[in-house]
Amino acid sequence: MGGNNEVEIISQPQAHAFVEGWYEQNSESHFWFRWRLAAFLKQLKQIGVSIEKPYRALDVGCGVGLLRNQIESSTKWIVDATDLDLDALRRAKPGRGRKMYYDIFDQKEQLLEAYDLIVLFDVLEHIEDTQPFIKALLRHLKTQGLLLINVPALQSLYSHFDELVGHVRRYNKRTLASEFTNLGFEMIDIRYWGMSMLPALAVRKLVIRMMSGRSTAQKIGCGLTPPHALAQDLFLSLMRLENVLPPAPIGTSLLMVGRKL
Repeated sequence: MGGNNEVEIISQPQAHAFVEGWYEQNSESHFWFRWRLAAFLKQLKQIGVSIEKPYRALDVGCGVGLLRNQIESSTKWIVDATDLDLDALRRAKPGRGRKMYYDIFDQKEQLLEAYDLIVLFDVLEHIEDTQPFIKALLRHLKTQGLLLINVPALQSLYSHFDELVGHVRRYNKRTLASEFTNLGFEMIDIRYWGMSMLPALAVRKLVIRMMSGRSTAQKIGCGLTPPHALAQDLFLSLMRLENVLPPAPIGTSLLMVGRKL
């Protein structure tokens, strides 16, 4: 499997592309993606999820595979990557797992109850009707398998930037947990991260509002890219500080781990 850069077409391709300028602004060196990974690995360690076992994982909404690359570099998991943006999938680097154009609503038998872990990072907030999506997602997870989620936090931070990148909502602990009520699902851990970024998101909310007349790509670039290399260094220092402290009482994002019963 590993090393093959071909995309397996499992579902009928549809015209679908993510927002202009998003992938061009992303990289594994960006402080936010490094911070998300650090918070995620800390969570796994604290709740006892092994990174040394060759779990079979599915990364849903993988985009160009940035998170899959980070996870396979940090664990021994075998991560299959899937997305509905075919161009983005083609740009993703090969990994230990497969690259699949696959719509989870197609419920292909060979993929049902096939995974030890499902990774759903920064996807759920884009879904209008979440319940059918979550139910379809969970059918791909083995009994006792884990669902690993990251979403943007705090509706008070919702801004024009969220609209530009297709966010329907932001979550808090209660609203995220409520998505899984009566679904045969056990919550294991839910925590905020990125508390130190709260002032930066408040400033971004104001700045993006003042950028009328600018293109979507320009606004997204402004919202994602640190204004100076020193800002990147500052955020990485804050990341390291937060990573040695107990989980924050509030933050800009929310990580959740749950088990399918």
